[in-house]
Amino acid sequence: MPSSAGSEGMRLLVALPPGDLRESFFPSELRARLDSLGTVEWVDTSLSESDLADRVDGVDVVVTGWESPRITADVVEAADDLGLVAHTGGSVAPVVSEAVYDAGIAVVSANDVMADHTAEHALALLLGGLRAVPSLDRSMAEGAWGPGEPDIRTLHGAEVGLVGLGTIGRKLLDHLASFAPEVTVYDPYVEPAALSSWPFASLGDLDAALDSTVVSVHAARTEETVGMVDAERLARLPDGALLVNTARAEIVEEDALLAELRSGRIAAALDVYHEEPLPADHELREMENVLATPHVGGSEIRPPLTAAVLEDIERWRDGDPLEGSIPREQWATMTW
Repeated sequence: MPSSAGSEGMRLLVALPPGDLRESFFPSELRARLDSLGTVEWVDTSLSESDLADRVDGVDVVVTGWESPRITADVVEAADDLGLVAHTGGSVAPVVSEAVYDAGIAVVSANDVMADHTAEHALALLLGGLRAVPSLDRSMAEGAWGPGEPDIRTLHGAEVGLVGLGTIGRKLLDHLASFAPEVTVYDPYVEPAALSSWPFASLGDLDAALDSTVVSVHAARTEETVGMVDAERLARLPDGALLVNTARAEIVEEDALLAELRSGRIAAALDVYHEEPLPADHELREMENVLATPHVGGSEIRPPLTAAVLEDIERWRDGDPLEGSIPREQWATMTW
């Protein structure tokens, strides 16, 4: 339920510890905007779950981020007035427990805005890999005019497989529309009607999605999906295929992927890794058939994420529908 006290009586707790991360999400203008919504407590240290339980009494809105403690049943029990959890990241799985939903507390996040940025980055990696941008750049830096026989390919009319169709996958489909590809989507939780907006896409099993020139991974990291793309399934990728992963590294078995990349049979464009930051001496950094970025797909353009969350706090205050609402069924499938 929205606060009935108005801005003057609304209490907000920002459960993000001070530091560079909080500053990147709350530059001065957004901090001032949040402060204008009511009485705001900006925590001055990292919080444990028990610390949060001690502070949450009388708070209407808890604002969370990547370094926030989880809102457990104990926190909910201590939070008599809590009506909204507003998460500045995408997935709320790390910070919201089922107890929050059991108590009828609304949950919003910047998931849709982050998905816009991640889908944009996935498209950039996809195009960069197909158009041989890394090898062309290296040859130019070395003084050559293009490599001997550049493997430059096109997305127009390409066979594309999507592994997972969450918010990011759907937004990527929007980007792909102008290229008229043939897209096979694997997602056991999606019905065929969900693809009605993209007539160039159809559902298939995982093997069918992997049997594509380009495969882009968008599944959430869950017990079901960890290691889902193993050596046997990687072997299904056609020779010369490009594997793009902007989701979670654990969905693809690392040793199996490295073996395929060492063979030169496939290429990869990666934004996520089993160890982050990626060690300076990791072989992925040296492979000519790998385009690598440092997990920046959805997270580096941060003020728009915060702005979207602030808008939903204002909607909640005013009793208006929440645009970034995360229902229980979506929370249950989100990445930890």
